[in-house]
Parts: sequence; structure tokens; C-alpha cells
Amino acid sequence: MMIQFKRMHPLAFSFFALTLLTPFGCKSAGGQNGAGISGPLKMIPEYDARAPRTCSSVKSPPSAAQAAVLVQCTMDAQSYTGLGLIQDVKLEMGSSRAFVYYTDAGLAGIDLNAKVYELRGSYTGYFCTLVSASLNGPGKNCIKSVVPKAQGWCWKTSFGDWSCKLQGGAPDMVDKQPAPKTF
Repeated sequence: MMIQFKRMHPLAFSFFALTLLTPFGCKSAGGQNGAGISGPLKMIPEYDARAPRTCSSVKSPPSAAQAAVLVQCTMDAQSYTGLGLIQDVKLEMGSSRAFVYYTDAGLAGIDLNAKVYELRGSYTGYFCTLVSASLNGPGKNCIKSVVPKAQGWCWKTSFGDWSCKLQGGAPDMVDKQPAPKTF
């Protein structure tokens, strides 16, 4: 069957194009598409970067896809020293276990009676300075840190919300990098 695009109604053509191209623009369940919990993407022009990711409250144990998003929501931050962003989160989630003081005591607001899920994976961190304060200029105001082996946790807080974070060994750092503009 041959489709003649000259005669196709514009609305029908738009639907046809959207149907064909949609799979190429979507991220898989393991990606960071928000997994239904992420707030909208916002930009901070002073950093030429996206704003820290925000999430709605997650009240049940997260899936691996949600955990990847929660890592960004928990770890992204803006302070007077700069903007810290987490990108390219890839993780595996272990089975649940009981709270262990030695490894879990530092998790912010942890519910001592709730289960903890261990994580392992990788991520890329960015620390960005204001474009106006950067000696390198726009598009070169960040330090990029690749963390190829990280471990972490998802935990329930005493308010019933879930948080997740990763940490890793000494990263490979590269300066004069552009800031992330997507999740």
C-alpha cells in the first residue's frame, strides 16, 4: 500500500506522523520520564540549566523507575554556593530489609520501623556556578562528575513519604561543561 502525502488531510497526516514518531520520543519504564511523580521541567536562566527536580509525595514503596526519579528529587539542590544536579541515573533495586543502624542512621527522617531498599547503579552529577560568576562563560559553568559505581537506599520517612539517594566513590571529574537542560 502506498500513501500519497499530497492528498492526505492535514489532520490525518499529523495523527499519522505522531503515531509513527511517538515510540522514538518516549523513554522506557526504566528511564527517567517522571514515572508519574515528577513536577514540570523548569529552567534557571542564571545557571543556563534546569531547576532541581521536584516530586509529588510517594506513599508506597517505589518501583525502580520511580526510585531513579526520587534520586534526583532527593539529591538535586540549589544553594548559595551553586546548583547541584543529578543526571543519567541507572539503578537496580534490591529486596526490602529491616533498618540497620550502621548503614541507615544518616538517612534524613527515616522511619525506624519501615523497610529499606538497597540500590546500586550509576549517575552523573553536575555542580554549576552562576553563568555571570563563571570565568569560562555560558555553557562552560559546570563541573561534571561521572560516578560509574554507586550504592544507595530508598527509605520511608516518619511522615510516610519515600526518598531515595545514591553515593559513590571518587568520580571522574571534568570542568567547563554545559549544564543539564533536561531530566
